[in-house]
Amino acid sequence: MFRALKILGLCLFSALPGHLMGQNVSIDEGAFRVSFNGEVVGREEFSIRRVGMGDQALLHLRGRVELDLPEGQRTLTLAVRAEGSEMAVTAYQLKATGERDSDIHVSRSGRRFLAKVLSSSGEEVREFRAGPGSILLDRDMAHLHFLLLPFLSNPAGVSLSVLSPVAGEQTRMTLSFEGQEEVRVGTELIQGRHYRLDGGEGSREIWFDEQSRILRIVIPSTGYVAERESLG
Repeated sequence: MFRALKILGLCLFSALPGHLMGQNVSIDEGAFRVSFNGEVVGREEFSIRRVGMGDQALLHLRGRVELDLPEGQRTLTLAVRAEGSEMAVTAYQLKATGERDSDIHVSRSGRRFLAKVLSSSGEEVREFRAGPGSILLDRDMAHLHFLLLPFLSNPAGVSLSVLSPVAGEQTRMTLSFEGQEEVRVGTELIQGRHYRLDGGEGSREIWFDEQSRILRIVIPSTGYVAERESLG
């Protein structure tokens, strides 16, 4: 199912020592049904794997989104590497095809993200802040919100610097816990933890289960909804 993702993400694994490759553990894998304004327009497939433990851990997220939009078909293929218990993103690769083809590469150096965008318009390079509380989230990639995991335990809420490589924007947003709610996943009702991410283009509503798997994401300002198809 993830053949294309393996090709894109190959370089993220290539530098790993052999003893760490043997500790490759699946954290989550599955698919979301994607809707805009109540109409199903596509699907997102993803996998999240961990290599190593604790501060030495490497997290690899891979996803593929296929959308059938009024302006045409759009495909996003993503590979991300994050490191340590704080899940700090150190490498990001995204290939977008459809109305606007582009390749986006983000790397981290100290307290800076370096973002390079290749498109029909040429090459653009920009720098963004990468200090404490910095995180990469793209609105059309539901599984990337797993990177919020290190911040979920703060009951008072936490301020984050959110970089969206696709939009080319970095925004200050606040993550807060909204309570426990039931969420339908397929034919099941799952007890979920509801969080809200406020700021920028508006709020995002995110539900996790007790195993920190994403169940549902809603962005009211755009009509975007990603709903988990199943947990098995």
